[in-house]
Amino acid sequence: MNMIQRIQSLYLLLATIAMIIISFETSIYSKDELVFMVQDDTKMFILTLGAALLGVVSIGVYKSRKLQMKLIRLALVLNFVIAVRLFLLWKAFEVALNNNFITLLIVASIAFVLAYRGVKKDDDLVRSVDRIR
Repeated sequence: MNMIQRIQSLYLLLATIAMIIISFETSIYSKDELVFMVQDDTKMFILTLGAALLGVVSIGVYKSRKLQMKLIRLALVLNFVIAVRLFLLWKAFEVALNNNFITLLIVASIAFVLAYRGVKKDDDLVRSVDRIR
């Protein structure tokens, strides 16, 4: 199976692109006419780049479904940590969150979930075929 022909590879590519856009192009929040980008918050920048990197690596390890599922789960955990950090920033500083940031984070998370489901489906199919033999 070619990795590009698998729908989960497209989902992973979508999630990776969304995380890269979040990392470099989207602001997190604004307060008092000041706009804060992801690069201004080192921890958030590391988390978003980490999720993007996990997406790229998981596309590349398509031959190892177990490893691919672990990487996708880890990317989902990073997205959850980003969401919690965003919520804590919002609560602590009462800032206006950027809707594009939130939308892209949701799109990336959904794409990671769909990719995980696709890899899991492939893994289940291979296991069922192995049981028949």
